[in-house]
Amino acid sequence: MPRTSTSNHFFVVRFTKDVPVWERFDGQTLHPVPHPDQASKSLRSLPVLVLIPDRLFFFYQPESDHHSGSLRQRTAAARLELEQVFPAQTTENGPGIVLDAGRTHLLGCLPHPELTEFARRHQDVLARANAVTTPFFLAWNAGHRRRIESWVWNNPEDGTTAAMLHGQMTFFPGNGAELETRIGEASGAGNTERSLQVDTQWSLPDLLQAAPDIGWSQLRLPLPAAAGEGSDLGGLVRWWIAATLLGVLICTGQALRLTDQQAQVEHWEQATNRLYAEVLTPPLGDDPFGRLLFRHSQLQGPVQSGPDALAMLGLLSASAPPEFHVENFSLGPNSGIIRARLADYEQLESLLKALEGQGRLRFDLDQASSADDAVLATLRVSY
Repeated sequence: MPRTSTSNHFFVVRFTKDVPVWERFDGQTLHPVPHPDQASKSLRSLPVLVLIPDRLFFFYQPESDHHSGSLRQRTAAARLELEQVFPAQTTENGPGIVLDAGRTHLLGCLPHPELTEFARRHQDVLARANAVTTPFFLAWNAGHRRRIESWVWNNPEDGTTAAMLHGQMTFFPGNGAELETRIGEASGAGNTERSLQVDTQWSLPDLLQAAPDIGWSQLRLPLPAAAGEGSDLGGLVRWWIAATLLGVLICTGQALRLTDQQAQVEHWEQATNRLYAEVLTPPLGDDPFGRLLFRHSQLQGPVQSGPDALAMLGLLSASAPPEFHVENFSLGPNSGIIRARLADYEQLESLLKALEGQGRLRFDLDQASSADDAVLATLRVSY
């Protein structure tokens, strides 16, 4: 892997119609290059940042991102929330949690089914990268790194817009009218006396300037293991054995000094578990405090009778265009996720207009992308 540099000069790889395009960033501007192997010797050691399409990941902002508590507690609560919202996801490819560079904000991260095949096709390019990320994840990190509360990123590759408004994340097919609508909704939700002002309209060079400050390791997103990585297994095993031996030596040297402290810790853990058992249904799990935090957030919300799946699907069927097809859906305690296929974006806009004002059911667009002469849309229904 190329040696990481603290300079703001590095290679950037983007994908145009599934074809990798190499460019060199000089701190201000992108310059096309045929391939880094054909560059001068002084440039070959520059870091490589790979920007894969945003559609290969689905990002979800958990409610626990706005709660107080330690990072461990909020992360546990976020995992519980994602398991409730996305129950159909398997353990291997299910929702994960990623953090910003300051390790203060959480983001749910779900891989798209196409990611494995994409990683296989571009294995050689991805293996050269110091970091593999998406433009949105880079913008999310840059906003928190520079303490920018409200920003907008218009993705020129797929025409979608991502925005952070009053700390709330939103995605939609990009157009100015929709952005103004969502800014107005965020202003009302923030209880401000004046309209929300968007601090930053990101451009790609702006995001690339922030990348070295964020750090290559922080920008890496979880990718499926590519074929051929087994050649590094021996080195990883040797590193693991050395780390294990070092840990054993340290633990052995401290064992006598920790005996009394360990007994006290066990006493307090047992007392704490007895208190948890009085308010939680067993088994308590690995993080009962996270369960308490999640239950508390549920109790703060309005009492609802629960989702009516048949009524929801009936409403969709009555409002949908002829070529509308529901791929799958999942229902949580307060909201659900519906993934559907439509013929084009015009049908999607017509569907969203038809679903407005449907009583206690509110439909919002989380994400939309083009694939195989169709539009894949992710709708969130709140009830």
